[in-house]
Amino acid sequence: MPPIPGDIASLPEWDVLLRHAGQAREWRLGDLLDAPGRFEDFFLRSDGPAGAGMLLDYSRQRLNGETPGLLKALAEARGLEAARAALFAGEVVNPSENRAALHPDARSANPANAVLAEQRERTGAFARRFRAGEVLGAKGAPLKRIVNIGIGGSDLGVRLLCSALGDENSRPVDFVTEMDGVELERALSRNDPAETLFVVCSKSFSTAETLANAYSARHWLTAALGEDAPARHFAAVSANAGAMTAWGIAREMAFLMPDAVGGRYSVWSAAGLSAWLALGSACMNKFLEGGRWMDRHFNEVPLEAGMPVLMGLLAFWNQSMLGCSTQLLLTYDTRLKGLPAYLRQLEMESLGKSVDAQGRPLEGRGVAALLGVTGSSAQHSIMQWAQQGARAPCAEFIAVRDGDGAYPRMHAEALRQMLAQADALARGLPQSAIASDPLAAQKALPGGRPSNILLLERLDPRHLGALIALYEHKVFVQATLLGVNPFDQWGVEHAKRLAADPRSRPPLAKLLDD
Repeated sequence: MPPIPGDIASLPEWDVLLRHAGQAREWRLGDLLDAPGRFEDFFLRSDGPAGAGMLLDYSRQRLNGETPGLLKALAEARGLEAARAALFAGEVVNPSENRAALHPDARSANPANAVLAEQRERTGAFARRFRAGEVLGAKGAPLKRIVNIGIGGSDLGVRLLCSALGDENSRPVDFVTEMDGVELERALSRNDPAETLFVVCSKSFSTAETLANAYSARHWLTAALGEDAPARHFAAVSANAGAMTAWGIAREMAFLMPDAVGGRYSVWSAAGLSAWLALGSACMNKFLEGGRWMDRHFNEVPLEAGMPVLMGLLAFWNQSMLGCSTQLLLTYDTRLKGLPAYLRQLEMESLGKSVDAQGRPLEGRGVAALLGVTGSSAQHSIMQWAQQGARAPCAEFIAVRDGDGAYPRMHAEALRQMLAQADALARGLPQSAIASDPLAAQKALPGGRPSNILLLERLDPRHLGALIALYEHKVFVQATLLGVNPFDQWGVEHAKRLAADPRSRPPLAKLLDD
C-alpha cells in the first residue's frame, strides 16, 4: 500500500499554488480566451483502438501557462505516481477496509483475480444462451425479458449501458430500484411471468431496498407459476454466495463478484449481468476493451499528457482552490441521459468526505456537489441559474462528434448550442455592452464561469467504456490530492442502521404507522 499522504497544507507546492490561485481569481476568462493560440495550448486528445478518440478542450478554464505545471508539481508531491502504480498492481488502496480496488482487473483481457476470470466466462456463456433462447422458464418457454433489481452501483451502470447502447437487437429490460413499490408494480405490469428473468444484484445481498423488491417479485412469480418457479426465473449477483443460496438462487444462476470491487465500480464485473443479457457478449467485450484503452492511457503516459490526470487536477483547482461548490455536468446526446446519475454516485460517494484518510479536516478543500442533466433540457431550466446565479458553478460539457442518427443537422445545431453556452458562461455579457437597454442590469451576465468540453469521436461500446474509466481515474486523481479514500462510504451506513433499529423511532414514524 502506498503511504497515506501527510497534510497537504504542509507542502511548499501547496503554498505556491495557493498564491497562484489568489492571482487567478483576478483574471478575466474572456481575456484569457482571446490570447493567441489559446485553444492549441489548452486542449488534449487521446486516441484509442479502431479509430476511437476523445478531445478535451479546457481553454475556458481559469488557467495560464504556469498553472498546469504547478498542479502537476502538487500531484507529484502527493505521490500520485506511486498511488497509480499501487492501484494497477492490486495493492491495498482502500485502507479503511484493507482491500485492493480491482475494477481495472475486472475489465482486463485476462483478469488476475480468479473470481473475476471465472465469472467473466460464466457471464458471457449465460448471456449467449439467454439470447439464443436456450434459458427456459418454469413452463418451458424461453426467457425473453429482464427485470434488473438493484440500487446504486447495482443499477446505475447497467441502466446507463442499456440506455446508451441499446438497439433493435437488444433484449427488453426494466429497472427496479425504489422501495415504494411503484417501479416494481409498473415493471411487472409490462412483463409475462412465463418469459421474465429477474436479476437481483446486491454486493452484500442484504440491501434493504433490493431484497424488498426481490421478495415482492418472487411472490408475484409464484402466484402465477407456482412455488418452484423462482429457481428458473431468478439470477443473482453478489459477493455473498451463502446468502444467494439461502434466498433460493439456483447454483447455476448465482454469479459472484469479489469484495475488492466496489459497488460503484462494479459494472465491469458480473454485476453488469443484465447488460450482458440485454446487449450481448460482443457489445460488452468492446465495452471492456474501451475501459482497457483508458487504463493504458492513464497508467502509461506522463502525468502532464494524461486526460484523467488533467481532469482530476482541473476539478481540484476549481473546487478546492477556487471555491466552486457546484459542478454542472451537461450531456449533449440523449443516449447519455443516464450518465449524470452514474457519475453523481461515482464522484459524490467517492469524494464526498469532510476529513482525509487520517481523519484530518479538509477545511474547505472538499468537492463540489454534482448537478447533471441533458444539455438541451438544461438550457430551459438550470442554465438561468448557471449563467446569472449569485453562486458561480463550474461546468463540464460532454458531447459526441458523430451523432450517428437520422437527423445530422439537428445534432450539429445541438453542438452549436453547447458551444454558445460554454462561451456565455466564460465571457458573460457586460452591462456596459447593453447600457441603452433599460433592463441592462437584469440582462447582464457576470461570466467568469469555467468549463471543459469533452468530445467523443462517436458513441459506441468502446467509447462508453473509455468514458466511464476516464471518470473513475479522474476521481482517483482528485482523491489522491485531497488525501481521501475513494473506495469507502461510511456516510451511507449510519442511516441504514437507524432504519433497522426499532429503538430509533422519530415521532413522524409513529404517525406513519397509524
